[in-house]
Amino acid sequence: MNKTMKKILCTALSAVSIFGCLATATACETARPKVEMEIEFNGKTYTLEYELYRKLAPSTVNQFLWLAGNGYYDGLCVHDYNSSSYTRMYTGAYSYSADNGLTYKPYYDTIKTFDNYGDFPVSVWMNNDKSAPTYTVYGEFSDNNFSVKNGHLKETFGALTMYYFDKDTSAKVYSPYLKKEKEGQLASRAYKYNSATSMFFITLSEGETNNTKYCTFANLADEDSVEELKEFKADLDEFIATFESEDDFVTETEMLVDQDDVFVGSKKTKKTFNTPNTAIVIKKVSVKKY
Repeated sequence: MNKTMKKILCTALSAVSIFGCLATATACETARPKVEMEIEFNGKTYTLEYELYRKLAPSTVNQFLWLAGNGYYDGLCVHDYNSSSYTRMYTGAYSYSADNGLTYKPYYDTIKTFDNYGDFPVSVWMNNDKSAPTYTVYGEFSDNNFSVKNGHLKETFGALTMYYFDKDTSAKVYSPYLKKEKEGQLASRAYKYNSATSMFFITLSEGETNNTKYCTFANLADEDSVEELKEFKADLDEFIATFESEDDFVTETEMLVDQDDVFVGSKKTKKTFNTPNTAIVIKKVSVKKY
C-alpha cells in the first residue's frame, strides 16, 4: 500500500472514529487525545501532530478539543510574536488581513452559534449552584493551587500552553474542589486565574521551563512533527533575516483585549502586540483522537 493510500485510509478511519465519539459523548475519551495543526506561512504549509495530556489538564484539554472540533481555530493568525527571551507565538483570538490588520473573533458570540453549544465542557461557573457557566476554563497550574501527582507538563519546544490576559478584577468564580472528600462540591476561586477562553501560545525555544501561571497541555506527538516545526522555525528565521531588524517584520498593534469580558466591568485594558506583517496562520486544527 503506497503512502497516499495509507493517508486516505487513516483519514477515513479517523473520521469514523471521531463520528463515533461524538455520538457517544465521553465514551471514547482517551488519556492522550491527538490533534493535527496546519500552520501556513509565506506560501508554505507545515503539518504538526500533537498529543494532549488529559490526565494532567483535563479541563484545558476538553475545552481545546471542543473548540478545535467545532473549527474555532481554523484561519486564525499569530497575533503576537515574541522572541525577546523565550520565543513564543500567541494565537487563538484574531484573524489578520493586510488591509484591516487584526480583527478580534468574538469568543462568546461565536461559540453560541455552534450546534453543540449545550455540550460545552463547563469547568467554571459564576455561582455555586452551577446554573451560570462562565465558558472559561479552570486554571490548571500551580498559581491557581492546582497540582497533579507526577507534576505539571513542562513548556518545551513546540508545546501548547493555554493563555489569558491579566485581569484587573477581584471577581470570584466557582470550580470543582480537588480534594476527594469534597468531590462534587465547588470552591470559590479568583476569576483572573480561571478566565482563559480560546487563546494559546506555541513555544519555539529549545529547553524547558516550568510555567506556574499558565497551563501547558500538549506536546508534539512524534519526531516528524518536531522536525517539521524546526523547519518552520528555520524558514521563519531566514525570512526575518531579510529585514534590517526583527522590528521590521512586525507592526505594533494596540487592541482592547477584554471587550466582551463581563467580569472586568469598566477596567478594560489595552495591550500592544508585535503582529507579523506576513501572516502566520493556523490554517486548521483537526481532532484525530478524542
